Amino acid sequence: MNSNTSISVQQEFYINMLISNLTSLIKATVDEQIDKNQNPHNKYRYQANRTFIIGRIKKIFPKIILGIRDISVIDQIVEESYKRRSQIQPNRKNKRPRIERKRKHFRNNKQTV
Repeated sequence: MNSNTSISVQQEFYINMLISNLTSLIKATVDEQIDKNQNPHNKYRYQANRTFIIGRIKKIFPKIILGIRDISVIDQIVEESYKRRSQIQPNRKNKRPRIERKRKHFRNNKQTV
């Protein structure tokens, strides 16, 4: 988004704070559910996937504001987040490998008929 006025900057700030707070509330709720239902024999602990939650909130939040979707869709996000949890791997020895991709520039070869 391009912000030209102070009002639009404030609006962006407050909507980002709202989304951030909503995401942290959902993550805390899902983390509690995961801790309650965790099997003590599992090798790793689990946590809610924050990236998944942020993506879902950003996708659905405008529809909630416009009245297209009901607020109960947040309960669905909580249920989906519980299923999409991620492992907490303590004492990670190696950094995660960074995938370097070469930029490929293709020429636009227009075919003449």
